[in-house]
Amino acid sequence: MKRPRLRAYLGLGLLAAGLCGLALSGDLIVHIERFVAFYGLSLAGFALLATAATALPMRGALVAAVVLRVIFLPGTPSLSDDFYRYQWDGRVQQAGVNPYRYAPNDPRLDRVGYAEQALINHPRIRTVYPPLAEATFFGVAAAGGGVLAFKLLFGAFDLLTAAAVWWLADAKRRRPATVLYLLCPAVIVQTWGAAHLEIVAVSLVVLAAAGLLRGRDWQAGVLLGLAAAFKLTPAVLLVPALLGGRAKPARFLAGFIPALLVPYAPYLLSGGAFGSLFESGTGWTGGALLFALLTKIVDPDVARILCAAVFLAGAVWIARSLPGRAHAAPAFAWTMTLLTLCLPVVHAWYWLAPLTLGLAAGLWLPVVLGLVAPFPEALVGRWPEKAPPWRQ
Repeated sequence: MKRPRLRAYLGLGLLAAGLCGLALSGDLIVHIERFVAFYGLSLAGFALLATAATALPMRGALVAAVVLRVIFLPGTPSLSDDFYRYQWDGRVQQAGVNPYRYAPNDPRLDRVGYAEQALINHPRIRTVYPPLAEATFFGVAAAGGGVLAFKLLFGAFDLLTAAAVWWLADAKRRRPATVLYLLCPAVIVQTWGAAHLEIVAVSLVVLAAAGLLRGRDWQAGVLLGLAAAFKLTPAVLLVPALLGGRAKPARFLAGFIPALLVPYAPYLLSGGAFGSLFESGTGWTGGALLFALLTKIVDPDVARILCAAVFLAGAVWIARSLPGRAHAAPAFAWTMTLLTLCLPVVHAWYWLAPLTLGLAAGLWLPVVLGLVAPFPEALVGRWPEKAPPWRQ
């Protein structure tokens, strides 16, 4: 089709049909075929829209983005059960207990009341979420909120991320990048459908990159430190932030270090702030690419070391190959992409940061990887007893 506006509206129609189908499909583990069909339809619409994003009026994109998010508000997440852990950790803190100290099935937590405790994932593992995430869980629990509260809170950060993409992208990419972010099915499904906290860290990372672009090193350091205190993986962006002439190291670290460390203090003083974090990739693995390939050749411990070496070497190369503040977006995007490829535990929502940074930088590989990541996540699943016979 040669008419851009026709492609844009047809793409938007297919995207909307796919997302509406997902929102109305009920338990997507039971109806996994519906997920594959409707999410695939939404991707087809997004791909068509991407060829003519500038032809779609910004006002229309905003209205569609809001509607396609709101339709997911009433549903209970089915492809992920992380929100049960969010609620549990909040309840534990309400009971005056440090959530890093005990696993959910520890008898010392029997006094914590939570009707859906049996649905918590990894009940033998202490929490792995960093302190700002835990503080968020406590705040929602103290306010009496549930899944809807998490969706609305994380959704607010989702909209903030759209503004951050506009701020980070250059003048040529600004409008199409923002339109495509607002209508990205992976972002909508993972944030508004599955109630994942990932988008909070993503918004802070994108704002940090935009701060570096504008020479606001201290503010960028604070933002990246807060992102790492909410989810640990953004800490690796210290490599492209400090190498390649993107920031004055002293000013950047003056913001980053206190923003990262201060949130840990209350938990460290009350019994710990790491839980089972260091068991990730040792006690359990999953969804990995490079790590999974290496474990077919070498011992898992060796594979972890090799993955770390590949990432570090690659991150340094990326930082030095894309020097200067003007390359903050692509340097961050490629570094997060490389990290996600090297991690021993990867979930579909881990790709939201590379995807978002990729849109701002005009890089399609991170975007494509982030868009298709939900397929293997859903098809592997974690509840075979709920799955259709062919999945079992």
